[in-house]
Amino acid sequence: MDRNEIIRFLNLTDNDLELLEKYEIDIHTIKKQFDQLIEGTKFIKLNRACIIDDGVRKIDENKKLELIKTQEEYCKEKRVGKFVPASGAASRMFKELESFLNSDKNVTLYQIRTDDKYEYILRFFDRLEDFAFYDDLNFVLSQSGLNLTHLKTENNFKTILEYLLTEKGLNYSNLPKALIKFHCYEKEKRTSFEEQVVEAINYIKDTDSEVNLHFTISPEMIERFEAEKKYLIEKYSGKNKLNISFSFQNKSTDTIALDVDNNLFKEDEELLFRPGGHGALIKNLNELNHDLVYIKNIDNVQREENLALTVEHKKLIGGLLIQVQKKIHSYLKKLEIGNDKEYLSEIIEFINQELGYDYTWDDNLSVEQIKNRIITFLNRPIRVCGVVVNEGHPGGGPFWVENIDRTLSKQIVESGQIDKGNPEQVRIFETSTHFNPVDLACSLRDFKGNKFDLTKFVDNSAVFVADKSQSGRELKALELPGLWNGAMAHWITIFVEVPKETFTPVKEANDLLHDYHL
Repeated sequence: MDRNEIIRFLNLTDNDLELLEKYEIDIHTIKKQFDQLIEGTKFIKLNRACIIDDGVRKIDENKKLELIKTQEEYCKEKRVGKFVPASGAASRMFKELESFLNSDKNVTLYQIRTDDKYEYILRFFDRLEDFAFYDDLNFVLSQSGLNLTHLKTENNFKTILEYLLTEKGLNYSNLPKALIKFHCYEKEKRTSFEEQVVEAINYIKDTDSEVNLHFTISPEMIERFEAEKKYLIEKYSGKNKLNISFSFQNKSTDTIALDVDNNLFKEDEELLFRPGGHGALIKNLNELNHDLVYIKNIDNVQREENLALTVEHKKLIGGLLIQVQKKIHSYLKKLEIGNDKEYLSEIIEFINQELGYDYTWDDNLSVEQIKNRIITFLNRPIRVCGVVVNEGHPGGGPFWVENIDRTLSKQIVESGQIDKGNPEQVRIFETSTHFNPVDLACSLRDFKGNKFDLTKFVDNSAVFVADKSQSGRELKALELPGLWNGAMAHWITIFVEVPKETFTPVKEANDLLHDYHL
């Protein structure tokens, strides 16, 4: 359809068109999103789970020192950074507490101590003094003439939660997780933002002591983040030069929604646009001018005294990435100037043995055709993904996925990407031995030193359609391919097992009471 046909088909008004122009969203993009919402979620077809020696590697003990040295030498010469999605609000972290606060019932201490459904609340208040935000909570209560110890003794739990979660006090439910205080030390308290910085200092510092970190945040929080940034730069400036930058999820990546009649969802005659999910951050990653980037979730942090194992494995996956990248770039440079068939056999053996793909060629193809196919296969962004032995954690895992052309690729797949109505697909998903903790090292440049356009390696069909509501009205929402799922579907992918001790996420408040956070 041309522009005018799309306008008529979707019944777009002048106001709609002005809004699209304001958000820099192309009208053909809207038509594509409409079609995807009508078609529904396009399920991935799993072939089998990636397991040790079939898609997941274990790093040889004898190679660890070599890999660590490779990573450390690379950091001295190249621009290495860390990319942390950090715009998410902490509301889900405090969901149980919010639910308790907003309930109409006045619950007695006896009920809390005897009814199993209040077990979470009981543990939170019994251990309140152990949280890093305890002193701040005590302070804001005292500013209103209240005493935290007395409130707790009097079982006035809702007042305490009001000052923790709402604008009356710390407003933690509306802050991003990055700005929540996670850890207590002898003389200080640290946010997850600070712990991400401390971790990065330990493995991506260059010869000039520069450390590059990039956080994606929400525009509403920029002042808070800038203040935290200033504080951290001053605090760690003695031995380090912190280069901390921020970006927002681009409005042009927002998506439309449909109402129950499959019309464009509007509120007060205005199109509703929703954030497209973390997959939209591929555009933010694409803007970085780095050679190698580590990616990690904001809430997966360790205390400084527990960092050694995490730092070691960051260097290991980075070192492996660098070695693989060096080999691939060497092959691509040679392929540019020659097409010796024996040499092609060596490259295919590398693809099969080192990259872990089952790559074959058709004997009917000419040497030139084989060479061009290998160049296309190898000249892509590369990622090494740490995966952890599955012990029941929610989240995606590493799988062999069947592509449209019947080839197989290694991808991180979430449960929402598979057809739950297909017993065989459910069975394969449940055989997963590892899961994805979001522990990635990514190579962003080609063999000529040019930046890849990462948007060209996205599986744009890997969208997710979800039933949501807005102001009491039902709608169909569209989420873009996840950042480490469909947004990186066409990357060269290597899965490596990393220790479970490197995965210490904080998904809910009481996770901060685990031994490794205290």
